[in-house]
Amino acid sequence: MSAISVRRESSANGHGARSDGRLLAWTGFVGVTTLLAFGVRQGIGLPEDFRYSYWTVLVGVVSSAITLGVVVLIAGRGNLREMLALRRPRSWWRAALIGVLVVVGTGLLLVLLPFVQTSEEQGLEVDWDPDRALPFVLNAAIVVLVSPIVEELTFRGLGFTLLERFGQGWAIALTGLAFALAHGLLLPLISIAAFGFGLAYLRSRTRSVYPGIVIHVLVNLASSSP
Repeated sequence: MSAISVRRESSANGHGARSDGRLLAWTGFVGVTTLLAFGVRQGIGLPEDFRYSYWTVLVGVVSSAITLGVVVLIAGRGNLREMLALRRPRSWWRAALIGVLVVVGTGLLLVLLPFVQTSEEQGLEVDWDPDRALPFVLNAAIVVLVSPIVEELTFRGLGFTLLERFGQGWAIALTGLAFALAHGLLLPLISIAAFGFGLAYLRSRTRSVYPGIVIHVLVNLASSSP
């Protein structure tokens, strides 16, 4: 075996080991996040007016920062754009078309299966209180802008990239399921999973995380309006 072949084999083995380590780290982190989410949602529970609490704002900012930091750490700064799919989509027109289909398909699911509605259990439907507008707006900014970006980078960015070597079908299914479970919600699990599958399919067709972020932001914006 030549010296070049040895170097190539060593490089391939090293890359595989790094990928396995990253996948293990991502899976562990998502697992811990899921357990915490279920513990809070199903165990401790949330007050009805948590969207009007500054404490919710603080928790949202800190948890999003931690999640983003862990994702960047696992991905590695040297290859961040590739690992998180931070690239222009192949076609914005194609991305828009698939995005519309994802939104329409998820909407039809909610119509056909009304028991999988997400807004009430997620706390997205709240009675408007103008006297507490500021904490509501700050929480809305987290729900509408921060959370979609962090979640897309976590699941359709890093997660999809790490799982894609097993096939795009597996990457779509596993990231969609992980995305749904990480919300810690039971009743809307089906609809969140369907939305996750759609976003993962969008990611697979466009090779970019940006279209999913746009669709995710728009859906959360429509869902969180008072």
